[in-house]
Amino acid sequence: CCPVALKMVNPGIKIMVVLRDPMQRALSRFVEQKRQPLFPQHKLVANHTFVSYVEEELASLQACLARAAPYRRPGGAERPAAEGGAAPAVPVGWGAGMDLGQWMEMQCYSRHTIFGWSVYDIFLGNYLAHFPPSQLLVLYTEELAETPMETLRRAEAFLGAQPHPYDTAAVTKIYNSRECYHWKCARARSDVRPLAALGAGILPDDAAFAAAVARLTAFFRPSMRRLFQWADEGRIRPVPAAWRATYG
Repeated sequence: CCPVALKMVNPGIKIMVVLRDPMQRALSRFVEQKRQPLFPQHKLVANHTFVSYVEEELASLQACLARAAPYRRPGGAERPAAEGGAAPAVPVGWGAGMDLGQWMEMQCYSRHTIFGWSVYDIFLGNYLAHFPPSQLLVLYTEELAETPMETLRRAEAFLGAQPHPYDTAAVTKIYNSRECYHWKCARARSDVRPLAALGAGILPDDAAFAAAVARLTAFFRPSMRRLFQWADEGRIRPVPAAWRATYG
């Protein structure tokens, strides 16, 4: 619904999307909710390790998707390569080619915020179906971390905004880090401790954790391959090379 409503209100709107590696986003979201007692998903994850949560939540999400599957439009030959077919990954959206099954799948992902929100293609496709690339800019968190000033200038140019005199030291800092979750807290990258050093039962033994990561990576792979196709077709900007290495 949202892209349709936005286009109706402002047909010339400019939209920016910032994407993070989906596996990293899912793990970060899990840790965030586990460490913040007042956050909405805290009770859901409080008694879980990441491994146990992957086991429980992924099963629930896949069951939801299975219930949606019978409502998808038939036509295996028209499925994109990302899903095992041969067709281009043409974006579809609500009111722009999305069938009932796809809409139901979107609801599944929407309601499973820790893992489901990392399935980017169905949400991004909803916007690409209604807006041309000239009105939708996709950025990546790797860019913000590695070349922050260049990324900010790209965003300004896209919006048609005047270049701002940023504090170059401030833009290299890390905000909302694990042990200082606040926009007023800026830390150097070297001051942020590795996730494994935090304890609190967040990470179990390496073998089980690696298996959970591998399972989630496989789950995200079809969605990521759809993004790769869109990048290759010029619908979105090139994705980070590391993403292709992980999910390709």
